[in-house]
Amino acid sequence: MTSQELESKQLEMIKAIEDNAEKNGLIKKKPFLYPVYDGVADIKGYLSSSPKIMWMLKEPYDDLTPSGKYKGGGWSFLDDIFNNPKWSNFWESSTMWQLMIQINYEIHNNCDWKNLKYIAEKPEMANELKKTAYINLSKMPADSTSSDTHLWNCFPMWKNILMEQIEMYNPDIIIFGNTFAFFSNEFKIRNNPIHTISGRWGVDAYKQNNKILIDAYHPARKGGEDGGYDYVTSIVNAYNKITQ
Repeated sequence: MTSQELESKQLEMIKAIEDNAEKNGLIKKKPFLYPVYDGVADIKGYLSSSPKIMWMLKEPYDDLTPSGKYKGGGWSFLDDIFNNPKWSNFWESSTMWQLMIQINYEIHNNCDWKNLKYIAEKPEMANELKKTAYINLSKMPADSTSSDTHLWNCFPMWKNILMEQIEMYNPDIIIFGNTFAFFSNEFKIRNNPIHTISGRWGVDAYKQNNKILIDAYHPARKGGEDGGYDYVTSIVNAYNKITQ
């Protein structure tokens, strides 16, 4: 697929996300509630990456009303965060984004991020997020934590969209941030995983239909005392073992 073709399909997907939210009665006018769009910010960079990486996370968070109801949305990770100059230093203050950057960078460059300079001193590392397929299981604004019960209610509403996104972006590796359970039946996993553990974090990796599927913890708040080294290493080791 060419970059022009994928860009066109991504624009169609944004409309499909909006239509699906409306069909399921998720869009509200008061308080304003609209989908948050995900995908790939740098399509050329994504298509030229080896491997092409997709992160499958839970849901975006935006804001709450004074009574605690969700509100917000109507914005895009692609334009409003990844490609907006005002967010250029955003990665430096977000542990979650830093861990994702570090994992992607190490996979793409076969190096140990612990020996690299900090992201603030190596800004090209942040481009790793732009050339990543960043996907949320639910597209609607939520809180910064997500219960499994809530996500299991969301998954049937978004399953067709999600499987279309996986097919459209055709990643070589999908890193599931505590979302693998929702997709295991869709991938018809039959083989035992390759298991790795580094420090506190254990990871299972599968190879199915020419895709590497990594079942990992969510990257939010996984920095810890070691700066996230155990979390990063467990995922990168799983990738290295399954590609040997």
